[in-house]
Amino acid sequence: MNGKIMAVVMGIALLSGCSSTKTAPERHAYYFVSHKSTFVGGNFTSNQQQNYRLNVPQFRELYEQGKTDRKAGRIASEASQYAQSIRDQLKKSVKTNHSFSGNANDKWSSDMEMKDAILFGNELAASYLDGYNGVQ
Repeated sequence: MNGKIMAVVMGIALLSGCSSTKTAPERHAYYFVSHKSTFVGGNFTSNQQQNYRLNVPQFRELYEQGKTDRKAGRIASEASQYAQSIRDQLKKSVKTNHSFSGNANDKWSSDMEMKDAILFGNELAASYLDGYNGVQ
């Protein structure tokens, strides 16, 4: 009797795990947004749902690029190298400085913590590879 109950529970767990409503790029975007560092204080608040909506298009774009590269005949080692280049690029661009073209004194910088850059790169690369490998 105990074995039958365990089999039913395992079956339900397996089926519920396979019935995700999010696509692969949406899952990667959600994972990134829910695990990145957040700062809340002063006049700044972090809206996780808004961040998710803003990030999903990037993940979808890389997912579609992976599908396109597979159809174009890119081999798996090339896809892996491209995914690694995504990770490397995000590590390099952790801090960027910007200025308005009209006034060089009007500058701002955009900083991302290294752990967030690594997380973002890993999830973008995984989204690309999911597209390449046909993961839904």
